[in-house]
Amino acid sequence: MNKKLRYSILAADLLWIGAVFEAIHIGESRQIPGSAAFWNGPYAPAVLLALSIWAVLYFKERLHGFEGGRWFPTVLAQITTAVIYLVGALLIFALLSKSSDLRSELLYPGMLLPLGFISIRSLAWWFVLSGRSSVARRRVVILGGGQLVHDIARKISRHLEFPMEVAGVMFPSETDPSNRLIGLPAGTVFLRTFGILGLLKEKKAQELIVVEPLPPGLESEKLISICRKAGIRVHLVPQRYELCLSKAKLTEIEDVSLLSLEEQTLSTVGQRLKRIADLLGALVLLVVSAPVLALSVVALRSRKDTVLRKDLRCGKDERPFWMYRLNVDRWAPDLAGCEWILARFSVTELPQLWNVLKGDMSMVGPRPEPPERVQHYSMWQRQRLSVTPGMTGLAQVNGLRENHSSEEKAHFDLQYIFHWSLFLDLSLLLQTIFTLFARVTERDIPLAASEGAQAGKPMFRIPKVLNADRTQSSAY
Repeated sequence: MNKKLRYSILAADLLWIGAVFEAIHIGESRQIPGSAAFWNGPYAPAVLLALSIWAVLYFKERLHGFEGGRWFPTVLAQITTAVIYLVGALLIFALLSKSSDLRSELLYPGMLLPLGFISIRSLAWWFVLSGRSSVARRRVVILGGGQLVHDIARKISRHLEFPMEVAGVMFPSETDPSNRLIGLPAGTVFLRTFGILGLLKEKKAQELIVVEPLPPGLESEKLISICRKAGIRVHLVPQRYELCLSKAKLTEIEDVSLLSLEEQTLSTVGQRLKRIADLLGALVLLVVSAPVLALSVVALRSRKDTVLRKDLRCGKDERPFWMYRLNVDRWAPDLAGCEWILARFSVTELPQLWNVLKGDMSMVGPRPEPPERVQHYSMWQRQRLSVTPGMTGLAQVNGLRENHSSEEKAHFDLQYIFHWSLFLDLSLLLQTIFTLFARVTERDIPLAASEGAQAGKPMFRIPKVLNADRTQSSAY
C-alpha cells in the first residue's frame, strides 16, 4: 500500500481521537476549546495513552481499511475490535488511576470513535477511486499457471490503491494442458520468445510477474532475460504453499539467495489464552442463545423424531469426534418454514457450543471435515489439523462453505494459523455476526473463490489472455 496514504489515514485517526476527547472535555467542563485545563486534567494522560495504543494497533493489525479489497464488514469488524481494545485499556487505566470521571465517560469514545474511523476510511476510498484515472498505472503481465495466477490477478484488480493494472496473463502450455486447445479465438497468433516480447511491448507492459514453477528449458530463461534488458521489471513468485504457514526470510550467501521458512503455529501461551476465551465466549453465547435453541427444539420436535444429529469429524491432530447440530438437512432443495430459517441463519450450528465447552472445537478456527475428506489431504492441507477446529473461521467469512473444496478452504485456514491473535478471533466473530445480519436482506458475502460473481458483475477483467508455449505463444 502507498505509504503516504497509509500515514495520512493514521494521522486522521489520531486527530479524531484528540477531537473526541476534546469534545467530551468541553461538554463536561463547559470550557473553551484548547484550554489549558484539558492538558492539566485527567484527560491528558488518557489521550496520550489512546494515541499510542491506536498507533500500535494500526500498524500491527493493518487497520488502514484497504486490506482484503475494502470489504466493508471486514473493515467494520476490525475497527470495532480495535475500539474495544482501546476502551478496555483506557478503562484499566482509569481504574488504576482511580479516575471516576474518566470511567463514567468512556462510553462516549466507544460510540464516537468507530463513526469517525469508518468515515475516514470511506473518504480515503472515495479519494482513491476519484483520483484513479489521473494516476499513471503500471501495466502488468502475469506468466505462469494454476490457481495462484488467478489469485494474483484478482488481488491486483481489487486493490485500487495499487498503481497497477493487469494487461494480460500468459499460461505456459505445460502448466495448463487442458486449456491449450480450448477457447482459442479466431486469428490466434503463434510467436516465439522474441515475439512474446514484441507482444508485451505492444500491450505496453511495464512489469512481468513470473509464477513458478515454469516449464524447464531455456525459453523461460530467455524471456526473463530479454524482458529485463528491455526495461520490463520482473517479479518472481515462488509457488510454495508452505509460505502461507511459514515465515519467509530471505538471506544471501555471496551471490546465492536463500529463502528460509520457519514453521508457525500457536504457542502454548496462545493456546491457553484461546481456550479461556473459548470457554467464556461459549458460556455467554449459550446463555444468550438458550431461548432460540429452545424454540428451535420445540419446532423440530413437532416434525421429526430426532432433534439433534451428530456427524463424525476430524479435530486437532486428526483426532475424531462427534460434532453436534440441529437435525436439518441444510442442502435439501425443498427446505421451507422454520427449517429454512434455521439453516439460513446457521442456528443449526448452535449445538456446537457444547463441542467448544468439551474442548473438541474452538469458537474460531478451521471448520472440521469428515475423515473421508481428510484422508485425501495433501501435506500442506494437513497443516490445518495442527489447531483446534472452529465454529467459524477465515474461510467462512470469505464465503466458503462445506460444499467448497478443501484446497480453497485450506488457503484461508493456513493464513489464519499464521496470523492468529485474540484480536483476529474477535474480529472474525464480529464478521460472522455481520454476515448473519446481512442475510436478512438476502445479501450473502461474495465467495472468495469467485468474487467476481458478486451481484453478477465481474470484479476484474483481463483484456487479453495469452498461452505461452516453450516454443510458441498463442493468443488465448
